[in-house]
Amino acid sequence: MSHFSTVKTKLANRECLVQALQDLKLNPQVHETAQSLRGYYGSSQGQNAEIIVSGRTIKARADIGFKWNQSSGVYDVIHDSYETVPKLGQDFFSNKLMLAYGQRMVRVKAAELQEKFGECAISEETNGTVQTLRLTFAGHQEVKQFARR
Repeated sequence: MSHFSTVKTKLANRECLVQALQDLKLNPQVHETAQSLRGYYGSSQGQNAEIIVSGRTIKARADIGFKWNQSSGVYDVIHDSYETVPKLGQDFFSNKLMLAYGQRMVRVKAAELQEKFGECAISEETNGTVQTLRLTFAGHQEVKQFARR
């Protein structure tokens, strides 16, 4: 039977989460206060969220919500697995979304480090299912030469 389930996550950065969803072409709607989710049968079943991916985006009848959990300091995912799994895959939240979110977090951290260490280049390498992001900082070295006498 179709129903909403809540899944705990480690998604804490709102901006990175929204950008990751955009990277995955899910067009999230962002609200300051939680809005009702549309479920399979049309009702919200009492569920609401601040970040909503409309079910229409993935050709499903139920929305996907990301609700801020004040006590844990992360977003919980609210979704109907009967709708999301056939459209997005079994490992969407644990793999695809986390990978996109992780890439966004690395880019945010790289920007912070760039202020301290100077120019930074990010290179990506994929080997099977493992993706590596490498940060390379252009080091500024001062070289002094001394003449021996």
